[in-house]
Formats: sequence, C-alpha cells, structure tokens
Amino acid sequence: MRRQYVMAALGAALVAVPGSAMARNDVGVAAAVNQDALRTPPGAGTRTVVLGDNLIYRERIETAGEGLVQILLVDGSTFTVGANSDLVIDEFVYDPNAGTGKLVATFGKGVARFVGGRLSKNAGGVTVKTPVGTIGIRGGIANLNLLGGGARFSLLFGDELSFTGLNGETRRIYERGYTLAIASAQAGNYRPEIRRTNQSDIAGVQQGLGGRPGQTGGIFSPPTDTQVRTSGIGPANSGQPIVTVMPRPRPEVVQSTRITEGGQVVNEINHGATGDIIRDVVVTDPPPPVEGGEVEMRVLTAASSYAPAFETFTVTDPGRQGLIGGTPGSDTTATFTVTGGGTQLTGTIGGETLTIPLPTGGQAAFRVVTSGGRTVAGTVHRNGNHFLAFTYFEEISAPLLIPSEGPGEIPVPLAVNRPVFGLWGVPTDPNAVRVTGANQIRRYHLSADPIQVARSGVAHDLYFLNPLAGEMLGSYFLQNVRTSDFLVVTGNNTLADEDPRFLVSSMLIQGQGAFQSSAISVSTGRIYEDEVDGLVIGGPRRGGFRASGYDPSVLYAGPVSSVGGGDGGHVFGPNGENFVLGFGVGDLDTGNDSSPRLPLPYGSITDTVSGYTHVGQLASTSPVGEFTRTTRLLNGFASGMVEVGTNNGVAVPFWSLTPEMLTIGFDAVNNSVGASMTVLDALEGDDHIAALVLGFGDSLFTTGPNGQSALIDDDRYALTYNFGETFAITEEGSVIAPDSNPRSYMVPSTLVAGADNALFTDVARCTCAFMEWGYWGTRFRGEDVSETAPFDPRRRDFVHLGTWAAGDVSTYGELPTVGTASYAGHAVGNVARTTTDGPVQYLAAGNFNMTYDFGSRSGSASITNFDGYNFGGSVAAPTGSLEGLNLFAGGLGNPEETLSGVLTGSFVRGPAGPAQGVVGSFGVSDPSGSYTATGVVVGQQ
Repeated sequence: MRRQYVMAALGAALVAVPGSAMARNDVGVAAAVNQDALRTPPGAGTRTVVLGDNLIYRERIETAGEGLVQILLVDGSTFTVGANSDLVIDEFVYDPNAGTGKLVATFGKGVARFVGGRLSKNAGGVTVKTPVGTIGIRGGIANLNLLGGGARFSLLFGDELSFTGLNGETRRIYERGYTLAIASAQAGNYRPEIRRTNQSDIAGVQQGLGGRPGQTGGIFSPPTDTQVRTSGIGPANSGQPIVTVMPRPRPEVVQSTRITEGGQVVNEINHGATGDIIRDVVVTDPPPPVEGGEVEMRVLTAASSYAPAFETFTVTDPGRQGLIGGTPGSDTTATFTVTGGGTQLTGTIGGETLTIPLPTGGQAAFRVVTSGGRTVAGTVHRNGNHFLAFTYFEEISAPLLIPSEGPGEIPVPLAVNRPVFGLWGVPTDPNAVRVTGANQIRRYHLSADPIQVARSGVAHDLYFLNPLAGEMLGSYFLQNVRTSDFLVVTGNNTLADEDPRFLVSSMLIQGQGAFQSSAISVSTGRIYEDEVDGLVIGGPRRGGFRASGYDPSVLYAGPVSSVGGGDGGHVFGPNGENFVLGFGVGDLDTGNDSSPRLPLPYGSITDTVSGYTHVGQLASTSPVGEFTRTTRLLNGFASGMVEVGTNNGVAVPFWSLTPEMLTIGFDAVNNSVGASMTVLDALEGDDHIAALVLGFGDSLFTTGPNGQSALIDDDRYALTYNFGETFAITEEGSVIAPDSNPRSYMVPSTLVAGADNALFTDVARCTCAFMEWGYWGTRFRGEDVSETAPFDPRRRDFVHLGTWAAGDVSTYGELPTVGTASYAGHAVGNVARTTTDGPVQYLAAGNFNMTYDFGSRSGSASITNFDGYNFGGSVAAPTGSLEGLNLFAGGLGNPEETLSGVLTGSFVRGPAGPAQGVVGSFGVSDPSGSYTATGVVVGQQ
C-alpha cells in the first residue's frame, strides 16, 4: 500500500496552481486545516475555515489553541499559520506570465512559516508587517515567531530576510541559518540582534505548527477501521499498479571550451600524493614581520570549560576536543616583536614569554622553552610576510603531547588540554583580486589539525573531525585517508565575484565485512564579501563515520568557517593565498556529532562536540576552461540502510524503484548542483515511515542558487543539505517536516580518488564515464504529529554512505525494438546482518551483468561476488498500465534459495546510442530477515 500511496502523493505535489494576470480577489486556497481556525472576509461575518476554501485578499485568518491553517497562494507561496495566530493578506497582485507582482501581509501574533513562491524571487516582492517592524523575504523560507513578548525571524532557506524596525533601523540576514531576535516587543525597547539560529528557534515554531492528538481535520464523524476496510478504497487504490511519471525532457548539453596552451596559467588540480606545491609570492615593500616590527596576533586558547551555544551542558576538558577560544579569557590578542634578524617572534601569552622560530616559508615544527620553564612544541606556518599562524602544546614526551601534572591531577596519555593557536595576516583586499573575466579553479591544501596530530601522532587529511572520533578510527585508518583538497570555483572575478563556491571532502573505506571502517567529511559553501571583515568563508560540516561494522554510524553537523585575525580579516595575502578554517569560534557554534545509539560510541554526550583548525595554503590556480563542465539533468536510483534512532539503531533498507525518484541537475553557469531523492521502505521493515524525500544542494524547483553545493567539473562536485525540500511520509500519507537542518550530503565516486578501493579488491569497477554514481547520507529528525503516530513520535533516521546512480535516461520510444545487448558493470551498496555478537553494517560491491532482448523486452541479470553471494534472475519491461516506460524489473534469488529480492532499472543514453548503459537499484534479504542488502547497479554495453 505504501508504495502506491507515496507515488500518488508525490505526483499530487507537482500540480501547479493556475493563475491569471490580474489583481486577484481569490488569492489562494486553504490547503490544510485543523479546527479552531476562523476566517473573516472584508465586510462579512466570521466563519470556520474549511479545507478547500478560496481565500480573498484583506481576509483575516485567526486560529485558537488547536488551530492550524496552511494557505496556498496562486504564485506558489504558502503561509502555514499555527495556533493562536492572526494573519491578513493585505495586497496580492500577480502576473503568472511575467512572474511579477507583489504580496503584502500583516502577521499580528503567533507563529507562522512562509515558503516563497514566484513573487519572492523578486526584490521587494514579499513584505510582512508585524507589531515590531516590517520583514522582507526574498527567495526563501522563513519562520516567524511573535510568542513570549518578543520576536524571532529565522531565514531557513533562500537569499535574504530584511527587517525595518518601527524606529526606522534596518537589519539584513543574507545567509540561511541566522535569526533576527528582538527581546521585547514594547515600543521604544528594541534590541535587534542577528545570531545563528538555534534549536529553540526551530522548536518554538515547529511546536506551534504541529497538529494535536485527536484532531480530525474538520470532519465531524471520522470513519472507523471497519468502515475503511469495507469502503472499496483498497482495490481502487492500493490494489492498483504503481503510477510513475515520464522522465523530464533532456536539456541541451552545454560544454565549456578548452583554453589554448597559451592561455594556461597552472594546471595542478590532479596532483599525486607528492604533488603539493607551495607557491612563493613576492611582495613589494613588505609589511611586518620584519626586524623590530610588532605583530598583533589573535590568540585562541582552551579555557577550563566550554559551553556550546546550542546545548545545555558544559565540556569540562575542552582542549582535548579542540574547543579553543570563544570566551574573553581564551580569545585574546598578544603583541609579538620580530627579533633575531627576522628569524623569530617574541611575545607574552598567559604571563609567560615565548620565542617562536620563523621559517622562511611553508610549515615547520619547533620545540622551545618558555620563561616559566615549560617545554612546548608545535608547528608554525608562514607565507612570505603576509601570513603567520602557529600552534603549540606543553610537551611531556615527544612525539606524544600530554598535559603536565596539576594539583590533584593525574596525566592522561594522549590528552591535550592546553592548546594555543596564534594567527596574524595581511587581509586580502577584495578590490585587488577583482579581475574581470578571470574565471578560476583554485586548489588549496589544508594542513592537518594540530590537536589530532598531538593525540594520534599522525598528520592526516580527515578534516573537521572530532579528536575523540579520531581515536576510535585509529592511526592506521587516519594515515590512509584521501582528500579532494579545498577547491574553489569563481565566476567572472577571482575571489570577489557574486558567488564563489568551495568544496572540500575527505573519505576512506577500509577493510571488508564486520571489520570495515569508513568515514567521509564534506563541506560546501561560499566565499562572500563582508563589509567589515572582507572576504569570509562559510559552509556546513557534513559527513560521518563508522568505526567498525559493529558500531553505529555517527553523523556530523556544525559550521566550517574562516577564523578572523587580530584585525578581523579572514583571507590573507595579495591574491588570497591563506586562510584558517575552523568552527564558530566567536559564537560558540561547534562541531556536533550524533548517532542512533548515543552516547555510544562516545563516552558521554559532552564528547560529541568539538572544534577543528586547518591552515589553508594556495597550491594552484587554473582557468575554468581547462575543465569539462556540463550543464545536464540526470535521473536514476538511490539506496541506503536507514538506522532508526528511536529503535536502538535498527537498520531498514530503503531504495528507489523508478528513475523519477532521483533527479540531479548540474548548472555549469552558476557552478551549482541540485538533487531530489526519494527512497522507499520497499520491504516494509519500518513500522510507520513509508518514504524519505530528500533535497540536496541548490534547489531544482526554484530559481537562483543558494550556496549549498559546488560544481568544480564533471568529476568533482558536492551537495549538502536542502532544508526546504526534505520531509518524510508515513504509511497513511502524513508528512513529517524536519525540525532542524538535515545533516545531508551527496558526492560522486570520483570526488575523492581511491577512497573506496577496498570495495573493489575483487570486483571490476565500471568505467561508465557517461553515467554518475556515488555516495550520500543524512540524519533526518522530525516529530510525527499524525493520529497514528507511535508511542514515541520522534523520528531520528540516519543513513551513512548510502549509494546512488544516475544517467541520461532515454525515452521508451528511443529504445531499440530488435536485437540483444549485454551489459557489464558493478553493484555497490549496504549490508545489514545479525550475528551472535550483535548487528553488523558495512558496504560491499559485486559484479553486475545483464543480457537483454529488445524485441521481447526481457532478459536476465546477475550480481556476483557481492559480500560472498551470487544472485540473479529474469527481468522484463512492465506490462499493463506501466507499459511503454523505460523500465525493467525482476526477481532476484540464489541457487541455495537463501536470498530473494528485486532489481529495477532503466536504460541510459551514451555516446554510442540510447541504450548504451543501465542504472538501477536492488534489494535482497533472507527469510528470517537477519541478512538484508540494498544498493545500486551501473553497467555499459
């Protein structure tokens, strides 16, 4: 039942609202309603809102303690109004052909969520008046909260949220994840503050927008179970075949031109393990550090405790988790003097004089004695006379750095609780790097986190990692991690154009079966220009790890942001050569890990937060035209093991059944990628959720990029979460919205070369260059407020390194009608099995082969050497209502009859024809359910 319902629900979501070019009386419709919601049209009496009511402008919508209304406007905008709220649509003018017009509303009290439609894409298109001021929303989703005597306006998604107070003061949020808060709504007592959105901001609105137990949506006599069973709905609905949608038309492929050899700058983007190049920059009339000059260093140290802004607990030993700075005593400045003929810096930190040797450039290690007699050791980074950063710890025995013994303390091996980080640099002038027409790909190498090095003795490339997680993975794993480096793509100007994008990823899958370890770290974001700080780098921290097959997955959250120097600059050098990446040092926004079985594998909940520090050094600069970058739209399949946090991490296979369930679009002009994915509980292993619908990167359904993706070239791109297009669907069709930003990511297998070689030790990897496949993950968290919600309505669903595959899916009419073809490639996916030692999860790969007769529309397929199993079966095109679709399906089994399952797939277009390749998904299990596997397949003729 759930599969058919999900497809129908998704199809209904694509229905457009018709409109005409006029100032409309009927501005929208009541798309959802619970009782205790009233409407008062102008000059008319008050009446109860009923589902499907046409609403007119200047009509007041009021809700009581149980009320909830969703208003769908004709431009596609929606207002979801919670309990005890008051909303009036004052003005609505919309031309659907031009996409122009104006929306003005008054929100008097309560909570609401606005999702922008066509009008919000225009500057000044949407205005919301409130008792504390006027809000403008452009291209986005915003939460509005007027409860508690104050006001909180949060930009969840989009381009901008502006605010003009009653006193004329204006403020602007231009990045998602921030909230404008006003402590008091009393006139003359405003204290507007822009800060990062926290859990309280999200939960306050989500609670107000949630339904209540016992509500019926306005029906006076809800049907009983018996009435539903005898109604005939089952045969007319659930008993019907799945209805699918034809693939979207293929866009025209646009490929960038190649730059001639004479136009080449540097092309070292595909560097080997020893190919890191530090570029020397000649600076005329150099600033300090020169002999006798003074340098104002920003100094970050670990305090005696650390209280993250988004949590209620306190970390008592923050240094060992990399949590430095953030408080007045641990985030200070120190004056250093250049001495020794420019070979060293001398300054005072914490009452002790410290002399640090200066290398001529690059990175060097040092070991010195402070004026207090302590021996400290660390590293120093220098790039000419425009950037300097150092880190040191108290040393007990090299190379392991542990704290000295304090009163009543016993030193803990490999612990670091007194790290010091110093930073100085000459900020990059944005005007100096504006060179029109110089579209670039920049590669930066990131240094290892110094605390990770101190604790593990290994300098590794697994970036933005909790140091305690590094210990779980172990030094052998860490030293083999591969990275994409920090890649930046600019537009028409170098680092100061409208939308420079960056991505960085680290990844490794090591071992097989129960002894497999895996980790991935991903960040995408923007380099933007701040009026005060100049160029600033910011994006989310995403990814996760599994220490072994017996351990639960851990998913990442938190910021990846540049760290300002003493004078506020974030990017340094005349050409943006250096920066320091860390966490939210100034606002106590830290890295935050979560798991379906927390606090496992961590010792306590306080261990799940962390900081990280990496120095970035420019290694190469190349023109964009040297890389193949294609604008295209692909469809395909996805799969993953969903670990349910409310059920002790039990794993349930979810996968796609048709190619419309995965769409990924590439925009080479805007350097962006967007994806929409639907995965189903095809084996009905979850007792309540039927599907997860996930959005990644830049929206496929709205215009304009939002910064949560980066397209470097056709092999290197990455996507992180898309809040506005992510939700879950229950068996009954209820929608569960996320109550916080989903911890989602999506990358191709080509982004981090060699990271998954362990999966293909005895498997032939498909060299299907005209198809894409890779990995994804998410942590979806929301609360089921439907009447049929389980006893614990909270949802915490985790996916670590799920798989996806996509291609240019041909239409049915393009496929051959005669002849046979053979396909070879690979299958890759996730395994969950139960052992005497407990549940085990890991990734596996196998060989995929298929032979297909286009005349009879049938064939056979097999997957071999997948986790030691061989299985296969017959496949055929669908008949009946699904006939005429580019789709094949069939059952899977093995000779021992211990496994059974299903394979679905589609033919994709390649350079040699419309059926040169295949992509698909599969799932198998044994009769007892103690072994399940799901994955994707790719193959070519």
